[in-house]
Amino acid sequence: MNYGIITYGSRGDVQPYASLALGLMERGHQVYLAAPENFKDFVEGFGINFYPLHGNVEELLYSAEGIRVLKTGNAFTLLRYLQKGGHKMQQKIGEDMFEFAALVDVLIANVLTNVGVYTIAEKLNKKWATVQLSLPTTPTKEFPFAGFAFFNTPSYNFLTHKLIRFLYWQLNKKDANKFRVSIGLPISKKSILDKISKENALNLYAFSPQLIAKPKDWKSNCDITGYLTLPEKNREANEIDKIPDGFEEWLNRGKKPVYMGFGSMPVPDAELFGNILKEILLKTGERIVFCKGWSVIENLPQHENLFVLKSINHEWLFPKCKAAMIHGGAGTTAAVLKAKIPAIIVSVFGDQPWWGKLIEGKKLGVHIPFKKLTSQKLLRAIEMTETSLIQKNILEIATKINNEDGLKIAIDKLEEYFSE
Repeated sequence: MNYGIITYGSRGDVQPYASLALGLMERGHQVYLAAPENFKDFVEGFGINFYPLHGNVEELLYSAEGIRVLKTGNAFTLLRYLQKGGHKMQQKIGEDMFEFAALVDVLIANVLTNVGVYTIAEKLNKKWATVQLSLPTTPTKEFPFAGFAFFNTPSYNFLTHKLIRFLYWQLNKKDANKFRVSIGLPISKKSILDKISKENALNLYAFSPQLIAKPKDWKSNCDITGYLTLPEKNREANEIDKIPDGFEEWLNRGKKPVYMGFGSMPVPDAELFGNILKEILLKTGERIVFCKGWSVIENLPQHENLFVLKSINHEWLFPKCKAAMIHGGAGTTAAVLKAKIPAIIVSVFGDQPWWGKLIEGKKLGVHIPFKKLTSQKLLRAIEMTETSLIQKNILEIATKINNEDGLKIAIDKLEEYFSE
């Protein structure tokens, strides 16, 4: 079968789908992966057929306005900014997705593309499914939608999910209906999210059930699979994550370092974080690996206990570290847990605070919102990750997570669903 996977976002929104593509290819399927155009080299580095979608999330976030908004630490301001930027690109992205869909038999969407993919599938009469990487968006009475955990009663919990769906449709229905008309469909007066729910298309959540158990009130085609981890033989195949010269020698020269990095999330306040790094290096003996990712920090200190990278294979590096300070994206959080090390989640926006609170609540690490970050709080967090309770908990849950095979489960379910 010819699968078409459509994702949009940062590297954390692309790599797990590369894993899914490789797993499907191993089963004998032909797979195309559509993602933002700046991920062409990354995806093709794994030998996966790539289809470019208009736009570059890195440019959107790293514009002068994007950095200004990130620095405010206001999640709603940032969401409005991203909504505005996405509005300008949405029609072109939709056109790219529509052209891409003609190349494949079935479609797999992520949470950011599922409304568009639903519309395209309706027009082309193609079967489709959603594979989500992060926080549950399927209504349930068992817990509230992320960010609304003020109460925990069945009626309130269900209402928060319905409210978010209502607000999402109100913000996006104009663009969604403009796209529908452009491909010859009538406007939708009802929320497409509600239509998707009633249709009961396959919806898989690719995180560990050790973190969130499947709610009993979810429909039959909604499930939690476990993480989509890159197959072992593919982990070091991509030249983008080539190990820099001298890095392994530096790692072996002293005690295990603390990893620090914000991945595809630019550091909201580069000057502040540079000063925090400098203070920790001057006042302690901590060794730090800093992965710049999409960040530009001009005041990075020069120190024998600091090694700076542009990018790195997390599955290779994290087991060589004693803890990881990350932004809390779903993929990076998964890599930390699987490496059996505690997480210090310094969240910026979106699902990151949600993962941070969950990790801290389960005593697997510490959560610090970036807007509250200081060198003292970060040092205290590093100390806390060394406590026996957190060390014990992380080893226990990592063992269970590493015994899961989310990739196999997801592919089994996709094959079964699309063969019906």
